[in-house]
Amino acid sequence: MSEATDRKSGFAVLVGRTNVGKSTLLNALVGTKIAIVTPKPQTTRDTYHGVVTRPEGQIVFVDTPGIFETEPTKLVANLHHKVRDALEGIDVVVHVVDPSRAIGTEDRHVIELVRHVTQPRILVLNKADLPERPWRQDWLDRAGEYAHALEVSALTGKGVEELVRAIMGLLPTGPLHYPEGQVTNVSNEFWIREVIREKIYLQTGQEVPYTATVQVEKIEDRQTKDGKPLLYIKAAILTTDDRHQRMLIGAGGRRVREIGAAARHELEVALNRKVFLDLTVLVDPHWMDRLETA
Repeated sequence: MSEATDRKSGFAVLVGRTNVGKSTLLNALVGTKIAIVTPKPQTTRDTYHGVVTRPEGQIVFVDTPGIFETEPTKLVANLHHKVRDALEGIDVVVHVVDPSRAIGTEDRHVIELVRHVTQPRILVLNKADLPERPWRQDWLDRAGEYAHALEVSALTGKGVEELVRAIMGLLPTGPLHYPEGQVTNVSNEFWIREVIREKIYLQTGQEVPYTATVQVEKIEDRQTKDGKPLLYIKAAILTTDDRHQRMLIGAGGRRVREIGAAARHELEVALNRKVFLDLTVLVDPHWMDRLETA
């Protein structure tokens, strides 16, 4: 932590219904990919920090799982608990919405959730790059309930700097929470796990990703045969039953190889080194039961 100064410093939590683009927005704000992004709901399962440090101060963004309507499960209860928990001890609430979709039950849940917080709230209409946003005015009619109402495109970066300035203006003064140059609190193990999980979402059908998680078992520095640096990663995809295991493995192991190849490519680009990903698919019917909700 840095010494106290007159710089602004605080936490801003991103909340919204599922698939409004919170994780894409977080990546745009930080300037690098720290959150995985897929078209499927429930992609984000954890809360983690993205850090933006400027001469005038530091914003610690907290990404959260989306609020969604679905059958109650241990996983869903855990995700919604994390959203509520993330609202504790923060300085600004950033309510991200998608004006290309009608205001539905999930949106109303989030509206009620943020309505009761005492901290300043900012309404962010995402997806400003879309030509059609038929519910834009419906959201702008609610602007009076917020300190600011801004339109951004997380995809193109439009309006992102304006959002940073608006949040910075609402933060208290105080010491920085992270050293300058650090952009996230995510560990390498967590990030590797998330990259693999992203590829599961992108390469499997609607049902499979929600029965699966990823467990990283080993990360070791090794060398290739010609002496170049090699990162060895041993990981397991855990799924709840034999049927989904077969779907994740695929005919002749094709599906798990495709997942592994896509994950390995991204890891090698990001880490700038050769990666050997030893990936297996195991059945663990109780992995959801081990989720912490307290």
